[in-house]
Amino acid sequence: MPKIDAIDEAVIDSPPTSVYKAFLNEYVGVTHWWMPYLESKLRGGVPIDREGAIIDITVHNRGITSKFSAKMTKIVEAKSIEAEYTGDFVGTGKLTFEPTDGKTKVQVRFNVRTNRLLFSLFSPFVDIGKTQSDTMQKGFKALNGYLSKK
Repeated sequence: MPKIDAIDEAVIDSPPTSVYKAFLNEYVGVTHWWMPYLESKLRGGVPIDREGAIIDITVHNRGITSKFSAKMTKIVEAKSIEAEYTGDFVGTGKLTFEPTDGKTKVQVRFNVRTNRLLFSLFSPFVDIGKTQSDTMQKGFKALNGYLSKK
């Protein structure tokens, strides 16, 4: 199982509380600013802003679809979200929201191993970490556009 440890960041033109809430709304399917690249849905009865909440995530990029679930393991409102992943990827992730001059520096760490035979077989030929980073950068750009219209 090949390892992926990707760290991506961007500065979003909104305060941390707005960026944090936008991520939570996207994860539960209230908004769709990350489409067509990422779609997600809350599973079960635990609210998204609580530890133990689980979201099912589908990522579409470069003609390949991956599916995995994220269980929220630690949430500090408007500061960070930590999760454990299972499915096509197994590992951990962390989002941080840091205030900077009235804006927010968002950082996402995706520290996983592939758990799908196709991804493991193609990993010597396809940089899955770069694909992850491309998807994140598209999401950051869409998030900035979404929040600028609010």
